[in-house]
Amino acid sequence: MEQLPILSMIKREMARKRINATDLSRGLNMNHSSVAGMLKRPTLQVQRLAELSEFLQYNFFREIAAELPYPEPDCAKEMDRTEVDVLQTRIKELEMEVGILRQTLKDLVSR
Repeated sequence: MEQLPILSMIKREMARKRINATDLSRGLNMNHSSVAGMLKRPTLQVQRLAELSEFLQYNFFREIAAELPYPEPDCAKEMDRTEVDVLQTRIKELEMEVGILRQTLKDLVSR
């Protein structure tokens, strides 16, 4: 697998928000030299990327996922099925409630 352009994404967002390495080091509570080194390395730890996402208010994970050629995980499909089941049950409950209300109105009107 080829290297993902994570550093260019980070630098792009820093430029877009007009944040320099000094601002970033303050925001991440890191030494300036550590941030400078991090911005030169080709890889980045997931936790550090999460911290950068938080500080820059940008979801780097979503952008990375969009570049990957793989399908969505099965767990997302399973969650969708569960949600559909819950909603179908709720629809049945509401239909029953509507039926009861209609019958109650008919009974009240016929009196």
